[in-house]
Amino acid sequence: MKKNYMLSVAFMATLTLLFSCKSKTTEPSSANENPAASITATPKGKYAIKSGIVEYKSQMMGMDMKQTLTFDDYGKKEIQDIEMEMMGTKIHTVTLNKDGFMYSLDLVKKTGTKTTASPGASQNIDFENLSEQMVKDMNLKKEGTEEFLGKTCEKMSVDYKKMQMKGNFLVYKGIALKINTDMGSMKMDLVGDKFIENPEIPAEKFEIPADVKITEIK
Repeated sequence: MKKNYMLSVAFMATLTLLFSCKSKTTEPSSANENPAASITATPKGKYAIKSGIVEYKSQMMGMDMKQTLTFDDYGKKEIQDIEMEMMGTKIHTVTLNKDGFMYSLDLVKKTGTKTTASPGASQNIDFENLSEQMVKDMNLKKEGTEEFLGKTCEKMSVDYKKMQMKGNFLVYKGIALKINTDMGSMKMDLVGDKFIENPEIPAEKFEIPADVKITEIK
């Protein structure tokens, strides 16, 4: 159990590192020179819509996970909620980005950490603000479009040799609604089950639970 847990944590940490990558977007000189040339920066933020809620069904290393992404202000406020059970042990973690800080919470142990968020820090690839260098490094390619959850999504493929990761994404306005990734022997399938576009999200959604003890890391 301990080995599987550590592998799962390592895999999620690696994905967080990968998905946090972002740099300033530069204009491509030619669409033919850049296979993802139509991925351009939005002046408002990470996503091309103001708010959204995505509920995912997912599997990682054969284990079922429940994952929910909630964001507002075009991604300036964002929360990832993950619940799973491993051999009878409940795991419930939350990653929250707001006001320039990243909070990592364990809602079972009622503990958490607070760190200064690097620009663009998140658990998801910032498809709206990818630089040409990131597109090149990740070997990100557009593979056409596909209908999913009632939306016309861009199909993206990634072959990120630095992270030994290959994957496919269905992306709608910067939001990955479906993710299939392989990283060595670890495989993750994240499939959107429900998507709500531009809902009203109460401010308290992005508040730290009162019973969680936060340690600030500098």
